[in-house]
Amino acid sequence: MMARRYCHEAQITVTKTTLCPGDILYLFSNILPSYRYRWFKDGVLLRGHTNYALIVDSPGEYTLEVTNTALADCVNTTSIVIRQSTLGRVAITAPTGGSVACEGNTLTASLTGNASPNTVYQWQYNYSDIPGNTPTLVTTRPGTYAVSVSDGICSVDANVVAVLEKPTILFPPPPTQCVSKSEPFPFYTEPNGGLFDGPGVQNNLFSAALAGVGVHTVTYSVTNAAGCTAIRSQTIAVSDVPQPDLGPNQTIAAGISLTLQGPVKPESKSLTYAWEPADNAFTGSSIQVQPHQTTTYRLTVSDNGQCPLSSSVQVDVLPGLFIPTAFTPNGDGQNDVWRLTGIEAFPNCRVRIFDRWGSLILDESPYHEPWNGRIRGERAPAGPYRFVINPAPTLPERSGTLVLVE
Repeated sequence: MMARRYCHEAQITVTKTTLCPGDILYLFSNILPSYRYRWFKDGVLLRGHTNYALIVDSPGEYTLEVTNTALADCVNTTSIVIRQSTLGRVAITAPTGGSVACEGNTLTASLTGNASPNTVYQWQYNYSDIPGNTPTLVTTRPGTYAVSVSDGICSVDANVVAVLEKPTILFPPPPTQCVSKSEPFPFYTEPNGGLFDGPGVQNNLFSAALAGVGVHTVTYSVTNAAGCTAIRSQTIAVSDVPQPDLGPNQTIAAGISLTLQGPVKPESKSLTYAWEPADNAFTGSSIQVQPHQTTTYRLTVSDNGQCPLSSSVQVDVLPGLFIPTAFTPNGDGQNDVWRLTGIEAFPNCRVRIFDRWGSLILDESPYHEPWNGRIRGERAPAGPYRFVINPAPTLPERSGTLVLVE
């Protein structure tokens, strides 16, 4: 009895039906003896491809025609669709445009195809995975960076990018500058050789007068031999302290008070006043002094200790002038004249005496001889008289009532 022969169906087996970038796929037919194979792509015969296997590297509809040469009319076909992944190729792009970037740069995974909702980005630093799933990455450390992109079916790797170290800048906060200071201020930075930018910066120096009063931001940028640039900013304050002026030297008599006035700047609450001779009670813009001897006073005004400016004044103290309020010109040899004790220290002293009706009865400058109680040679009547004394042109006048007693 003869064995029965069958006309087997055509079959294609493949590991996957999606072509990843750079991939090739192997299509296999069912292998049977006495079979002839023909392959088609999109309905077009692929000439020369008569083997049971076909290597494909492009998408399309592939058809397998299988003919059993041992049986008449035993021809079967089957088809399979191979699709191209939309993932495309991936490359890391850096701001430099090459395969080298600088610390702090942003790297971008650029796809030639289209990303899908299932696209996953896996970045690596020194070949270790970095948490996250974004097409961009801000580099925080120097080293080697790479990225793999997958869509659940295909995975593509990008070129490796070397990230170089940028300079480490030392830029300590500059001290407060004074708008009255004419010399430009040099910044202290490491490493040297960079550029400064900001208000008041001129030729890499800071001019307080050019910047003006206020708090200003200055940036410093420096580039190393690898071409990586670092930038750091600092703030610098410019203070405007008014120049104190205590005026010319003064002369007073002992026992006289004097007010010394410093500058006042109502809009500034940070001005401090330091008076010398030191007295903790004197912290305001003015003081009242009553020196017992010649004294030099010094005022230093600052902005909380910054930008100190000073002024000095010498106060000369003359001996006290004693003015009696009564005398008895009766010829008994006691208290017969109106004697001003200490008048010798005031060689330019002017004395005026007025009677009770306001008439001037005595005007002497300088006052050398004590008044003996006479008016034009005649004895003045007893009673009160008003006196006005000008010890010196720079001293305040003194006035009061003098009583002539018989």
